[in-house]
Amino acid sequence: MNSISSLIQQTNPYEQFVQQLVMIESQKKFKLEDQRSTLNKQQSALSNVSSVISNFTNKIDELNSATSNSFNPLKATSSDESVVRVDSISGMTEPNNYDITVNRKATKDIMLSNVIDGTATDLAGFGDGSVDITIGDKTETISVTTTNDDGTTKTNQEVLESFSTAINDLLGEKSDSDVFQIDNDGNVQLSIKSTETGYDERIQFSNASGVLAEVTGNMTHLETNTQNLDSEFTVDGITFTRGQNTVENAISGMTFTLLDDPGTQEQISVTKDVETAKDNIDDFISTFNEMNKKIRNNTFINGETGNKGPLQGMRSIRNLTINLRQTALTDMTAAADGELDNLMDIGLGFENDGTMKIEDADLLEKALTDRPEEVQKLFTDDTSPVMAMYNQAEIYTQTNGVISSLESGLDQKIDFIDNRIDSENRYLEKYEERQRQEFAELQQIQDDGQRQFNAIMNYQSSLGF
Repeated sequence: MNSISSLIQQTNPYEQFVQQLVMIESQKKFKLEDQRSTLNKQQSALSNVSSVISNFTNKIDELNSATSNSFNPLKATSSDESVVRVDSISGMTEPNNYDITVNRKATKDIMLSNVIDGTATDLAGFGDGSVDITIGDKTETISVTTTNDDGTTKTNQEVLESFSTAINDLLGEKSDSDVFQIDNDGNVQLSIKSTETGYDERIQFSNASGVLAEVTGNMTHLETNTQNLDSEFTVDGITFTRGQNTVENAISGMTFTLLDDPGTQEQISVTKDVETAKDNIDDFISTFNEMNKKIRNNTFINGETGNKGPLQGMRSIRNLTINLRQTALTDMTAAADGELDNLMDIGLGFENDGTMKIEDADLLEKALTDRPEEVQKLFTDDTSPVMAMYNQAEIYTQTNGVISSLESGLDQKIDFIDNRIDSENRYLEKYEERQRQEFAELQQIQDDGQRQFNAIMNYQSSLGF
C-alpha cells in the first residue's frame, strides 16, 4: 500500500487515499446490500414455489370438475369419418353404439334467373321496380331503377347488377348474390345464394313490382323441392331432419357433423377412454413432482459444502412436500368395505426423494377400467387423501396464507434494510466530503510550506550564498 507521503506527492495526491478510506468505511453498507440480495432471492424463490403449488391445486380442481369426467372419460369413433364426424360427447356419461345413415346433407338455397342477353335493354321496359326478399328471419325491400344517373337506359346486365348489389348491401350476412357472364356472346345470369343451409333459410320473394316482378317471377330454385334443403338422416332407425349439417340434439350429449350422404349405414361407437384417464393421472403426478422438485431445490442444504437453497431456513416451506407425501398415503375414511381407499390401491407410490410415481401400472389400468367411480372418489371425496393434500397446499397460496405471510415479512425486512442503506449512503457522502476537505487543507499546508521554502532559497541566492 502506498504511504501517505508518497500519495501526497502525486498529482491530485489525496484522491486515491480518500477512495480507499471510503471503501473501508463502506463495508457496513456492502453487508446490508448482501442481506438485501439474499432477501430478494428469497422473494423470487417464494414466488416460484407459490406458482407450482397453485399449479398443483389447479390440477386437482381440473380433475374434480363436474364436466371433466377425468377418470371415466369416453371417446367416440365413426366407422367412416368421411361420412359423419363426431365433434363432442361432453354431455355423455355411458358407452353406447349408434347406427346412423345419412340420406341427405343440408344445402344452401340457390335461385337462378333466366339466361338473357346482357347488352339488350328489354328489362328496362318493365319500369322501376321493388320486391321484398325474406331469407331466414330477415326481410328487406329491394328497389331498382331502370335508368342510369345520366338518364340513359340500363342494359339488362346493369339492371341485374343493380339488383344483385342491393341484395348484398341489405342482406349480405344472409345471402351472396352475383351476376355471371356465362358465354362469349354477352349472355348473363343472376344467382342468389343463401349463406346458411336448410329450408328455414330458403329465399322467398313477395310484393314484386315493375322490372323486379319480371326478374324474380322467372327465377327458379336450384333445388326445386326446398324441403330437401334440410339434411335427412336416421339414428337407430329414427328419421331426423335438420337445417344444418352440424347436429347437436339428435343424440343426447353428442354433437356430430354430416360430411357426406351415401345412404349407407355407418356406426358411431362411444367407448371408455382408459388412455385419457391414465393421462389425467400422469398429469396429476407431474404437477406434484414439479412442486416437490421446486421446493427441494429451494430448501436443500449440502452438509459437506454448506451450500443451501434460498428458502432452507423456512421450515413451513421445507416440510410441505413431506407432509403432502404422508397425507397421500393415508386412507379415505368414507370408503366402504372393499372399496379403493388410498393411492396405493391404484398403484401410486413415492421415491425416497418424495417423487410420486406409478409403482404398478397394471393395478392402475385395472382400477380405471373396472372401478373408475372409486378412483374418482379418491380425488373428490372430502375425506380422500387427494382432497386432504389439496387443503394443505391451498393454505399456502390463499390470500393471507403461509406464503403471503412470509412475503409480507420479507417485504418489511427489505424496507428496513433499504432505509439503512439510504442512511449509510448519506453518511458516506458526508464522510467522503469531510476526507476531501481534510486532505485539501493538508495540500494547502504543503503548498504554503513549499512557497516559504522557495522564498528562503531565493533570498539566500540573492545574498550570494
